[in-house]
This record gives sequence, C-alpha cells and structure tokens, in this order.
Amino acid sequence: TLIMTMQAVGLGPPWVWKRADDVTTILFTLELATRIFEKGYLFFTEAEKNWNFFDSLVVAISLFSMILAAKAASDDEVGPHHHHHASGNSAAMNKMKVLRTLRLLRLLRLFRVFKGIDKVNQFVDATLNAVGILFIAALVVAAVTCLLATAGVAIWAAASAWLRVNTLPELPQID
Repeated sequence: TLIMTMQAVGLGPPWVWKRADDVTTILFTLELATRIFEKGYLFFTEAEKNWNFFDSLVVAISLFSMILAAKAASDDEVGPHHHHHASGNSAAMNKMKVLRTLRLLRLLRLFRVFKGIDKVNQFVDATLNAVGILFIAALVVAAVTCLLATAGVAIWAAASAWLRVNTLPELPQID
C-alpha cells in the first residue's frame, strides 16, 4: 500500500516503484503458496478459511494486474505502427482501464492489517458470504438463460422445418 501511495504521489522514478510493487506481489504469492502447502486442505476448511480466501483473491488480483501491466508494456514496446486497424488503440485503452481498476482493488490488502478486529472479521465474513450467494445466483441465471436459449432455438428450428413443408392458411380479406 505504501508502494502504491508512492506511485500515485510520483515520488522518485516510476520504475523503482513498479519493480518494488512486482517484488511485493511475488513475495505475497510465495507466502500464500507456502501457507497452502503447509496447511493442505485445512487452508480451505479451517476457521480462518474466509481470510485465506480473501488473501487468495487479493494475490490473484495482484498477479493478474502485474501480468496485464507487463503485457501492456510489451505492447507499447512493439509500438503503434504495428497495429493495422483502429481497434488496437481502443483495446489498449480498455486494458489500461482494467489495470487501473485492479490496482485499486489491491488496496484490499489493508484489511489484512485489521484481521484481529472482530467487526472487520464480521464484515469480511458477510462480504464473502454475499459474494458466494451472488456467484450461485449468477450460475442459476446463466443456466436458465442457456435453457431458454436452447428452447428458443429448438422452437425456431421446428417452426422453420414445419414451414418448409406446410404453408400457413390465407387470411380472409377485409374490405
């Protein structure tokens, strides 16, 4: 968080803070991998499983952000003259928007400091439970959407096949 603050303030050369941020992300990843290796399946079932999930989420966001930043930097090195169409610039802008959002989400690391405070534990538990419920709801919505889309395609295909063989009756003319 201190590194992100220094980056935002612009204190010192930006590459120093970028490297420090990457090193911190790698250290967090190694620490998480060590904890998972040490605890095994207990990592996912012990009393602190919500904090473990939370730490995993923050590390995943940090890693994804670091990889996306490296990809954006390598695309910048290639240069804009290699883009053959105008959508290259909009794709780069979208990547940068996602990157900025992910960098903001990494501020969630601050919650680790307050791990021992009961109200923070309750907040994290409630938030993670809500995320779980929302994920299940999204799965149900996706399943229902797939089911309705499949039924719609089947009805459309059957109607098209029937119309190839049969014709609709002529409607009476109203004068």
